[in-house]
Amino acid sequence: MMIKSILNIFYKKTLNEWLNEFQCIQKNKQLKQHTLDNKNSLIKVLRIRLGRKSIQSIKTLELADIINQYINRGTNSAAKSMYLLLKEVFREAYFNGWIEHDPTIPLRNPKTPVKRSRLTFDEFEKILNHAKKANQQYIYQAMILAVLTGQRRSDIAKMKRSDIKNGFLFIEQYKTNEKIALPLNLYCEKMNMTLEYAIKNICTGNIYLIENNGQQVQPFSLTRYFAELRDIVFYDRKKWSGDPASFHELRSLSERLYREQGLDTMTLLGHKSQKMTDKYHDSRGREWRYLKI
Repeated sequence: MMIKSILNIFYKKTLNEWLNEFQCIQKNKQLKQHTLDNKNSLIKVLRIRLGRKSIQSIKTLELADIINQYINRGTNSAAKSMYLLLKEVFREAYFNGWIEHDPTIPLRNPKTPVKRSRLTFDEFEKILNHAKKANQQYIYQAMILAVLTGQRRSDIAKMKRSDIKNGFLFIEQYKTNEKIALPLNLYCEKMNMTLEYAIKNICTGNIYLIENNGQQVQPFSLTRYFAELRDIVFYDRKKWSGDPASFHELRSLSERLYREQGLDTMTLLGHKSQKMTDKYHDSRGREWRYLKI
């Protein structure tokens, strides 16, 4: 009778109640803020879809539907992230006695094929020139900084003038917490520009290097406005070998340009392994490889 009473209590427990517990567990794991933010974003989706349901009553098909929504939108990496979160949420619920059976066991791990096209320097120049003509100042500045520094959009958005000390731009990467210092005389041959020149003559922000009406720009806006400019310049989507190149592809372009100059691109990108940097170096068949003799 006691066991039955306990089970009856848990049958009334909602997924939202368990997610409250789960998020407390995550906070105690000392995860990186970027990882925690990503998980919380996915948990918000889960709350909206199934939060009020009894956690015991949730079926595998309902969870598969959530994953398939991402797949149908073509965001396979997000589908993979949701799959991994669901596995963790319900595994923890099972271990903590909230459910008798784990509904995620039959779920299929979504495949995440590489779909996004790389960006060539010529394509970058055309989009950049259009941004300048259209007076899209902060995306114009952000594109230049992205290629000169090789950093992610989140790091570009938070670069401050106070981060410049003793001839270096100091960057603590949001995603990995890696700390790197880029010399202001960092020179990109293809751009014919140094980082110092861009900061002094192109970046117009007072507190942040790039600002929009005196305010810090939001990382998602860089992705959005870059995509809008890209689609104006290259309106025929058939030109891309996969999904159209996004703002993030400026990081790969930067790596390829600087490696051609012989720079240490592993340090530039803040990677701990050359293998990871080599993934960024892969042009995915969009550029010719010239034999040097």
